[in-house]
Amino acid sequence: MDRLRATRVTNWLEGTVTFFQTVIAASLVVLLGLGVLNLGITIVASLTTFGAADPSGIISLIRSAIDIVLYLFVVVELYKTIVAYVEAKSVVVAVIHAGLIAVVRQIIIFKPDDYSPTEAITLAGVYVLLLVALLVGFYVVHREIEDDEVE
Repeated sequence: MDRLRATRVTNWLEGTVTFFQTVIAASLVVLLGLGVLNLGITIVASLTTFGAADPSGIISLIRSAIDIVLYLFVVVELYKTIVAYVEAKSVVVAVIHAGLIAVVRQIIIFKPDDYSPTEAITLAGVYVLLLVALLVGFYVVHREIEDDEVE
């Protein structure tokens, strides 16, 4: 009887976890939609405020748009990670992709002027180490995928 009860509880807990994973995935889809809307509003607002002739406004618009787009790519990769996890597939590729996009985003929006010289150099070094580690992981994982496809 205790074994049957434990099985029921375990099944209920598993269903609850799956439910929350689905809620998180749905939240990411909503977040993605809001992000796309935010991107559109940012572009329209920047073009109407600065006009197409203001170089500093255009540079600011490009920087903001790239930041938002890369953020949206991270959200997409997180969604893929959750879906892969729910479907009991490997999440390593999606996690590495999300990590790469997040680090590249941080590098692009990095402003050394906001930090002391020592902090800026340290932070830049951390970004380089993270990028190299993720690129090595990316290479190894994709090499394994190619080897599996050849066999």
